Amino acid sequence: MGAYVGRFSSAVIIALIPDHPVFIVEELPNYHYVGDGEIELAGMTTVEWGESVVRMFRFYAGKDARCHAWVDPDTEFGKEMKRCKLRLRKNLNHGPELRTEVLREYFHDNKIFFMPWLKTLPYEIQRAQWPAEESAAFHERMTGSDYSLSALEQVISRRPLATAIVQSTPGDFIARLRSDRGITANAVSDPHLGRL
Repeated sequence: MGAYVGRFSSAVIIALIPDHPVFIVEELPNYHYVGDGEIELAGMTTVEWGESVVRMFRFYAGKDARCHAWVDPDTEFGKEMKRCKLRLRKNLNHGPELRTEVLREYFHDNKIFFMPWLKTLPYEIQRAQWPAEESAAFHERMTGSDYSLSALEQVISRRPLATAIVQSTPGDFIARLRSDRGITANAVSDPHLGRL
């Protein structure tokens, strides 16, 4: 999981299946977009947001799972998140330039797929301003109100690998997630959100 913690906060939970792409299964922002890209807080405290992140993480990982999130080294609110049982792991040696390049590599290699219930992250990716591809040097992405995308960059820059005792296929995994969330109808696949 990756997170951006501040006045505007967001966490992104990913799922990994060995030898398959990264599945982004949940986004947990404390804000939403209104009107013409205006951002508005959802009316929860930092501690309430942290508690909701831990609850959702445990929904996927099990009720006794320890909840860790990769964050920017400058992130504050560590004490508040510890009270929520959310441990912030500082993403040292993975600066904004490297995070941008690794995330772009994952997108170009079709290694990231979104669950159909995500709304904020696809919107932020669509609006993102990436550095020119022909550049030989690393450049960071122009940031703005894209906290969920920043959270995704934190975790993807670690190049996560899956380890599992029981092998699963993407179809089995998606069917289980839909069942767990009470979704019965197959969603139409949106090409810019990846295969489903």
